[in-house]
Amino acid sequence: MRSARPRPMSGYPAPMGRRGPKQEVDLVEEDGPDEGASAGPAGGPADGPPSGAGRDDAARARRRRATTLGVGLLAALVLVGVVGQGVVTARERDRIASLAALPNVLAPLDGPPQVLWTSDEDIPSGQVRTTAGDLAGAVGRSDGTVVARAVDLATGRTVWEVDLLTAADTMELPAGTTTAGRGSAYCWPGTDDGNAADVMLCTAENSVWVDEDGSFRRIPATVTRVVLLDTRDGTVVTDLTDEAAAAPVAESYAAFGDLVLLAGRTSDGAEVRAVRRDGTVAWRTAVPGPPPPEPEPGGVPERLELLTVGDHAALVAPDAVHLLDATGATVHRTPRDADAWVTGSTDDTVVLGTGGPYGTPPGPPQPPASSTFLGPDGAVTRPGEWVWATVDDGTAPFTALTWDADGLHAWGRDDAPLWTADVRLPRQTVVLDGLVHLTDGTGLLTLDARTGAEVWRVTALRSETPLLTDGTVLVVTAGPTLGEDGGTRLVALDREDGSEVWRAPVPVDVESLWAVGGLMLGQQWEHDGLTDRVTVTALG
Repeated sequence: MRSARPRPMSGYPAPMGRRGPKQEVDLVEEDGPDEGASAGPAGGPADGPPSGAGRDDAARARRRRATTLGVGLLAALVLVGVVGQGVVTARERDRIASLAALPNVLAPLDGPPQVLWTSDEDIPSGQVRTTAGDLAGAVGRSDGTVVARAVDLATGRTVWEVDLLTAADTMELPAGTTTAGRGSAYCWPGTDDGNAADVMLCTAENSVWVDEDGSFRRIPATVTRVVLLDTRDGTVVTDLTDEAAAAPVAESYAAFGDLVLLAGRTSDGAEVRAVRRDGTVAWRTAVPGPPPPEPEPGGVPERLELLTVGDHAALVAPDAVHLLDATGATVHRTPRDADAWVTGSTDDTVVLGTGGPYGTPPGPPQPPASSTFLGPDGAVTRPGEWVWATVDDGTAPFTALTWDADGLHAWGRDDAPLWTADVRLPRQTVVLDGLVHLTDGTGLLTLDARTGAEVWRVTALRSETPLLTDGTVLVVTAGPTLGEDGGTRLVALDREDGSEVWRAPVPVDVESLWAVGGLMLGQQWEHDGLTDRVTVTALG
């Protein structure tokens, strides 16, 4: 079932078929006989009514004037319509072009996407967009080896590949040990402004998770590699492995402008040091704090974490979040509960969240959720759990969305609540052209970003994949409708009214879909008990 509410098209010309207010118009005849000329027969009264041929000439003149006026008015209306349509088209073209620069936005879709390429090589995690338009990152293999790889999104072919961990770096284990996972690796772009990166920071370690009668235990890494790579060809710009291994041993890493930040634990807290691209240390800063709490049996101590937010960096420690400026000086410290999660947001703040349905299970009922937004100007705590937007074009008047049992809350720049909407469990949020699109477990709905009022809702679709968009339509996955063959469908909905634009089967069997570089990428995994094989398919 779908309900719709008309949405004003502010700034657009009125439809051609809509009439304006009526006006009285006097038509003055100016092309009749010259003043003083006889309109009638010779000798007849000059001011008398015309007769015979004179009446016919006057009628033809009036018809010519009316026809000329009608044609001119029609031409003017057509010209206004053409110009207005041109303005609309240019505005929409500019809007779509600006969206193309945002992450997670698809290239314009004229209809159901087609298979562009298929690869049996895994797509790099981390999703670093290179200056050449490729996708780069780290790929871990089941044997514990790790490579950094760049993939041409137009063809799916590998552009370059370099080893991060080789077979010689893998950990030797006693015979009979059952491994649940080997190694970990990740790459970050050398810039955090969303633009293509010329360098990327990659880390890889040979830690192992083992299965001991159903209980999992992590064996700490004996080899860790940290490198800064040129994204054009994979050459090493700076090898930071030795610096990361120096005391205090780095537990977390982050690219920070032209610097690389390393955070290690000390006896009385932590140290953050900034390393230039030539390998020299730019600055060090000590951050006081207690030792980490003892982990549960089989677990590992909580690691330090570094986040970059604009021109500041955040060190996440077990007891607090420390915001640092570009010189390493502490801007402010915000206490942190042991079970609080921390992440970076899209508006140069760090989000510190506690409680709510996403809290750590199992255990007693969670307290009401709250989200603390940390920035250079201080910390602000708001009720509810932070709701992340996968796409945000900046047209909404709010700076953040949170959700709790009372609904979805929008917050303004002056920290005042703008509105609250009756939404059950928001996820997969997209903000486009003054509208907020989201799924909430009951279907897909759209709210007015200014007021929170519901614009339209579709309850027949319950997509389990991320909400995708090309800026014009919203793309979701759905099961077949009655009368259709089995299989998952891709369904495109008009973003303004929720009407279905097209529906088609997913061209290939995939377990996940996400947007990268304007394309839809899907993965399908095969498990044979010893190794995992993946097939990646690009749709567009």
